[in-house]
Amino acid sequence: MALAHKIVSEAAIDFYRRRARVARHEQTRSSPPDASYVMELGSHHLLDNALEALESTAPLQANSVRLRHLIDLSYEDVAQRLNITVGAARTNVSLGLKKLATLMDLPGTGEGES
Repeated sequence: MALAHKIVSEAAIDFYRRRARVARHEQTRSSPPDASYVMELGSHHLLDNALEALESTAPLQANSVRLRHLIDLSYEDVAQRLNITVGAARTNVSLGLKKLATLMDLPGTGEGES
């Protein structure tokens, strides 16, 4: 049962991720894309690799981040889909985002520094 839930969850995530990317980036072009388009795709590749790494170490955090930020669900909906509390959903999203930033070598927010 858990395997079926995971398969369906991943299929839904993939569907909505693909749909969101197409909606954001689909434009009719009279000429082929230039090199900047290829560079933009590279930035998504970095995120995808970081999400895969997070999935292998903290799958609940990875799923929480995907549902909250890629599918744009509320924390309540994330909690319901993952069968956790709203507080746990918020915590998992926050921790997942911090780990993703580390995995992608992004600079910190600078909180606490002067």
